[in-house]
Amino acid sequence: MTACLVLTAIAWAVATRGATDLRDLAVLLALLVAAVVVARAWPRRDPALWTAIGAVIVWLIANGPLRTGWSLESVRVPILVVLVTLTVIVIGRVRSSEREMLLAGLVVVGSLQAAIALVSWAVLAAGSASGPARAEGLLGFPNGLGILLVATSIVALREIERRRGGRLLPAALLLQVAAILATGSRTAILIGAIVVCAWLALRTARWRAGAGRSAVGSARARHVLVVSTLGVGTAVVLWRTAVEPNEDRPHLWLEALQRIAAAPITGEGAPAAAFRIASPASRVTTSAHNEILQWTLEYGLVGLGFAVAVIVLALRSSRPWRLGDRWLQVAALALLASGLTGFSPRISAVALAAAVLIGLSAARAEQAPDQAPVSQTVVSGGSSSPSK
Repeated sequence: MTACLVLTAIAWAVATRGATDLRDLAVLLALLVAAVVVARAWPRRDPALWTAIGAVIVWLIANGPLRTGWSLESVRVPILVVLVTLTVIVIGRVRSSEREMLLAGLVVVGSLQAAIALVSWAVLAAGSASGPARAEGLLGFPNGLGILLVATSIVALREIERRRGGRLLPAALLLQVAAILATGSRTAILIGAIVVCAWLALRTARWRAGAGRSAVGSARARHVLVVSTLGVGTAVVLWRTAVEPNEDRPHLWLEALQRIAAAPITGEGAPAAAFRIASPASRVTTSAHNEILQWTLEYGLVGLGFAVAVIVLALRSSRPWRLGDRWLQVAALALLASGLTGFSPRISAVALAAAVLIGLSAARAEQAPDQAPVSQTVVSGGSSSPSK
């Protein structure tokens, strides 16, 4: 039941333009609160962590609606902080079977979204749409969709490596990769390429250790597929750069630093004012396209310090990350890394997916060596079985 509620929240967020309006945020919070109640996932007793989270929320509200007036943009970040907190609490209490169900559900959601995005992209490409056609699917944001599909593709690749799903998972992976390329998101393609190159380097060592012509043939086929995908990705990045020559990010980052220097302690408040237009072809934006700069611009060094304190306390109080699932940690890191060049983590669907992956990537308590004896027998009802 808990896994179903979380999957419903993810599907709702992805299917409602990233859950970026107040109604969809309210639905997400309601689903996650219901999951907390069903799983009885009450917060652990960690006074320092919960004091820090409370301080963050109070500071965000003080520098948002209480300072600049109540609006969706002024309350979006406090709501997302609550949403992420509830998600991590819930994921920490789900059973192993539900964890696998959630991962399978992420692959399904990614595949469905990829199929919808490719169809919509084909319609745009065949029509007379002004400007280059980019797949955005139901999410409504090409960059957000691209990075979300990178995360679900990593999950699909994890399942393939564990020899699950037969031929269905490779087909789902190829579908999602095609949709990533159709989004034209340079951030998503770059992060995906880094992950693929790292995976290929690790697999090459294993393939060389394999024996037989079948192993060599399989290795060569995968090399050809990966190299072809990287080639297409490079072509898409070059195409995007050619058709959109006005790259505004350095300009935005420089202006953000200048505005931070003018109000370093408390920031300007949320939402941030619009940035200056770098060129006539540039679009008006209120985002610095870097979450660290954006957070500091809106909430000051105090707000950034509170956020860092929460992260440090959460990592300190969590289970050992070195025992966690590396695949899921990489997928979560990919989502968060997109915030260095965009605002994807502020899209509710991306924030929710990152929270789920962070929760699932943590090591289970029973995996710790001091909590899992190598050999112990549990006797119950006249039968015995090794404990796990």
